Amino acid sequence: MTLFSKRYACHGLCVLAITGLICLFVGTLSFNAMFLDPVGQAIKSFRFTDSYFYIENNSKEITDANMDVVLFDLSGCYSRTEIAAAVQKLYDSGAKVIALDVIFGNSMAQGKEANDSLMNVMARCHDRIVSACRAVPTVEGFNFESSYFVGVAGCREACVNMENDVVRTFGPKLCFGDTCLPSFVDVICQMAYPDQYSAFEKRANEEELINYRRIVFNRIHIYDEFYGEDVDGKVVLIGDLEDLRDFHSVPVDIDGSNRISGTIIHAYALSTITKNRLINLMPDAFGLVIGLLVSFLFCVLCCQVSEKYDKISGLVMNVYQVILLLLMAFVGGIVFLKLNYNINLIYAMLGIGLAGFSTDLWYYVVTTRGYKWLRRCVPRVRHQLSQIKRRLLTVKRERKTRGNQQSE
Repeated sequence: MTLFSKRYACHGLCVLAITGLICLFVGTLSFNAMFLDPVGQAIKSFRFTDSYFYIENNSKEITDANMDVVLFDLSGCYSRTEIAAAVQKLYDSGAKVIALDVIFGNSMAQGKEANDSLMNVMARCHDRIVSACRAVPTVEGFNFESSYFVGVAGCREACVNMENDVVRTFGPKLCFGDTCLPSFVDVICQMAYPDQYSAFEKRANEEELINYRRIVFNRIHIYDEFYGEDVDGKVVLIGDLEDLRDFHSVPVDIDGSNRISGTIIHAYALSTITKNRLINLMPDAFGLVIGLLVSFLFCVLCCQVSEKYDKISGLVMNVYQVILLLLMAFVGGIVFLKLNYNINLIYAMLGIGLAGFSTDLWYYVVTTRGYKWLRRCVPRVRHQLSQIKRRLLTVKRERKTRGNQQSE
């Protein structure tokens, strides 16, 4: 029994077609009725990269660090005068970029003197400052919130909006309707690392995976004493690292929790660009082609198993499925961890997972009267078409012969 015989290839194509119809059906249910798609929702909340990062972060051998980024914690400090003094000291100490992951509203609660002190510092240090803004959804679209001093101080501004679900990606731009704004990490990288930013820009990806492999950052609290060498030539990310309103879910445990400050997430995203931690993603189109090819080969194998083993064919197919799925997960993990390349095997795994059911369904179809009638009709129709083709060729030759005789 040959695996790639014409018979099994034809059956495999039919099984693959049934698999595609099942996926289309489930996709339609997902679009029209979310409560009918628990499988789709489960797949949406899971990524293989989450498992890869989990494996990587559990390794005790990893001691990566980024000493070029400093986390500056404002927790417990609500005085704009003290914050202004801290920003001025960071600037005077030679910080390469001062990134404010805090939005200062135009509040008069602290008085005009406190607001003006922060405004004046931002104006003096504007060439090395990037201030955060965010888009807030409303009934009519989006409202954009910025710090009160941005328009006057002249510092750069960038958007910090993150996913509402698990934060896995970042991008050079964030788009809200027709409005697109540069992302916080993109502007910081452009200001602090222009050479690396050029290489990052050439990738032209709309989104990038954040590399959550464990990394250590220097931390300074606003009330801690620090020296010029602690921040000289470094990127300083300023935020409230204990404000739970700015905590977001991430796919791994960092410092014992899978919910961390948005400022720390920005540090991981920035390190992904600047510390050779970028992850190459297999294009969806290429992943789909591989998925169709692997699924087709497995469908052919399922057809062979169904005819060869009969009563235990289901058990044999399940064993093959488990082995192949584990093998693909292992290969994907090795390539990701060793080469920083994320293989898109979701389509292949989906096809393998559904192939057994599709094969049983196809062999049921084969036993129906409709299929048997169609099998009888197809040769007749093919024979009639071949006869019509021969007649047309005969008429064509006769016409050609008559034309040659008349020309002579």
